[in-house]
Amino acid sequence: MKKMSWSDGRSMAAIFIAVLLFNLSQRSLFYNFDGVACAIAVELSDFKHLVHGNHLAYGVVGWCFDKLWRMFGYQGQSVLVLQVLDSVLGAAGAAVFSSLLRRMGRGERESVLAAAALAVCHAWWFWSLEAQVYMLGALFAALAAREALSDKPRPALIGLWHAGAILGHVGHLMALPALLFVLTRKKGPREALPYLSSLFVAVAIPYLCAGLFAVQPSSFNELKLWLLGSAALTTDRSFLWHSVPLSQAVPAWAGMTLRVFTEFVGRQGFAWSAGVVLAVLPVLAAARGAAEKSREALFWLIWLAGYAALFIAWEPYTIVYRVSDLIALWALATLGLKALPARARLGALIAWTAAAFAFNLAYVVRPAADPANNPDLVEAEWTKTSAPPEAWVLVNGRGAVYVPYFAGRRPVNLRYFTEERALRAKLDELTRAGQAVYVSGRTLEEEGLRAKLERYGLKPAAASGNLTMHLVQRFK
Repeated sequence: MKKMSWSDGRSMAAIFIAVLLFNLSQRSLFYNFDGVACAIAVELSDFKHLVHGNHLAYGVVGWCFDKLWRMFGYQGQSVLVLQVLDSVLGAAGAAVFSSLLRRMGRGERESVLAAAALAVCHAWWFWSLEAQVYMLGALFAALAAREALSDKPRPALIGLWHAGAILGHVGHLMALPALLFVLTRKKGPREALPYLSSLFVAVAIPYLCAGLFAVQPSSFNELKLWLLGSAALTTDRSFLWHSVPLSQAVPAWAGMTLRVFTEFVGRQGFAWSAGVVLAVLPVLAAARGAAEKSREALFWLIWLAGYAALFIAWEPYTIVYRVSDLIALWALATLGLKALPARARLGALIAWTAAAFAFNLAYVVRPAADPANNPDLVEAEWTKTSAPPEAWVLVNGRGAVYVPYFAGRRPVNLRYFTEERALRAKLDELTRAGQAVYVSGRTLEEEGLRAKLERYGLKPAAASGNLTMHLVQRFK
């Protein structure tokens, strides 16, 4: 292993700047639900919703970053600021990964190329362009692993880095077995105490402050709902574990292990074959690296197993939870590539990175930059021009955040009004208050909704091409 050197620092800075500029050269208009919801909370300085129970830190970090931009005169929407923040985090994570590899004895060129390979992977690249919480946790997870694998790891510092990952997303608690393994392997359990102590304090204090000053729960039930977060998103806020049968979960998890590299799902012919090959190659190299059974290989295997224990059981089909797996997989892949001569290793990394860059650019990044590929965004823009400024609009799915954020209209979320009687009662309530209610033609495609509204009262209000807007008004 090698210690941090001046050349290592320069490499990290160069990688960070290069990857950041690379990320900023692209723009995502995918606008995931959570990212837009966070942007709304940032603009409202709504700290109660910024300190989410499952990912406490991201909203606060985003709010601070947004305030910094506005100090320099920025007046646009916060979602762009959050997207840039994720580009910064993704670039920093790639730089830390390169330094981690240098500490583990990889050459400078190989470490730089491996960082470039990480940066163009489907999951890492796409979520470095989107406003989302996961790149913050991935950065701190990389920092924790980097310190843990050093010649003289500092347990308290590992605890602080790991706490940062958990505050980024609580799922990073699953790195604990790997970090404990590498800390206690030589000197025994006593090395775990400073790590666990700093981890506990660095996680507990922010949660305590968030609870006391932002969330301020008035009952144990409110506290429980806050801490449950995504596990209490049912309409009645009851607990729900997002699982599928094991016979479905394992294949979904295994498939996602490939898809983090390239998004071959939905492709046809040569594109599908190329995507699968590009995804399989680093996994094969990682398997070769894992076979070494070295201290580093065991660490990464325990790392992957820890995360797998959670994410096979919780939403194995969700790619964002697998971002940090790429750190372990690429570290193992570079171990596996040691079997090749130096020039062959560099050539393999260059070839894979170039091919994956072209594939993911063509099939993931560029399509996400085209607003035509986001019908929810098209619908929100149409709503802005076709519904009066003070109107209420019936919405579903991402429309719950798109309509207020991009269209500036007040939403009625149909998720909470699935029964016709409840929907009628809500519409009557708004009518009595003198409020107009609109619904887009696309929203009317929801199963059974058009029939419900036609029985209540529905008439065309605007049309443009295949876009329509309707006024919801009770028959007299």
